[in-house]
Amino acid sequence: MQEALTAGRVMAFEWDRATQLSQRSRNAAEILGFDAEEEGSGTVKRFLDRVHPDDRARFRAHLYGLRPDNPSYGVNFRYIRPDGREVWLEETAKAQFDTAGRYLRLKGLTRDITDRKRAEEQQTLLTAELDHRVKNVLACVAVIAQRTRENSGSMDEFLTVLDGRIRSMAKTHALLSRGRWQGASLAEVVGNELAPWAGGRNMTVEGPNVLLKVEATQALAMVLHELATNAAKYGALSNGLGRISVCWQCRSHDKLSAARLLEWQEVGGPPVAAPTTHGYGTSVIRDLIPHELGGFVDLAFTHKGVLCRIGLPAKWVDLAGI
Repeated sequence: MQEALTAGRVMAFEWDRATQLSQRSRNAAEILGFDAEEEGSGTVKRFLDRVHPDDRARFRAHLYGLRPDNPSYGVNFRYIRPDGREVWLEETAKAQFDTAGRYLRLKGLTRDITDRKRAEEQQTLLTAELDHRVKNVLACVAVIAQRTRENSGSMDEFLTVLDGRIRSMAKTHALLSRGRWQGASLAEVVGNELAPWAGGRNMTVEGPNVLLKVEATQALAMVLHELATNAAKYGALSNGLGRISVCWQCRSHDKLSAARLLEWQEVGGPPVAAPTTHGYGTSVIRDLIPHELGGFVDLAFTHKGVLCRIGLPAKWVDLAGI
């Protein structure tokens, strides 16, 4: 029986109401943190003094509130061990009364449920975080849908562009999910966004191993999606002859100290000219990173093709990943 109690991290006890003394199973020292020689007995006051102050009154009410018509209780509470460690205990007990209804003794089991409580707390945090992320995603989709509709000439164009933007968000979400929302490799972000058009020798992608934080991953993926989409419609990916070079490095920049710099260069495509009006896609490229991350974006329409330089502050890059 003692081996079974130890394996289940359960302590058996009996408390004498008249003497206020408790007798406990041998594994009490392991659960309650007492010295081995003290594990078998102790006063109820000594035990109560170590019940967490916020749980003590409730526990006392269960302990002393038993009556012949209500002889048992089940309660969870926090307990402070002598070494200072806080543990969660689950106690079930039943009182014995004499024929006159006097409270004689209490027998029960106390289980260490600390691991279960910690898991429940972690699950609560994860649920709250998931709720927060879902709300953010839905808000972002709503804005993208509205702005896409404003800049679409037809319903077919609206649906095509919106589908591409949502698919890009989904791929970024999957990438972050695989990394347990700790960030993502810049190389993978670039690869995700260029994948639909990659083929042959139309692209060059190179740079050191860089791990982006979550916020930087999401923002940069949106910018790269718009650059790639524009290149496919009007730029280097539209005629089968052009090329795209995406390179990044780690260095300081005069506009922003300790920035991580990415350069997007298109060559060989049709002649390009600066747009006379700025649609939603161009606004995302120019404004998202400066607004959301405090970085900078230089977007130029040169005689060779589109050139875009992007700088990110060092705080959005995990240096351990470089």
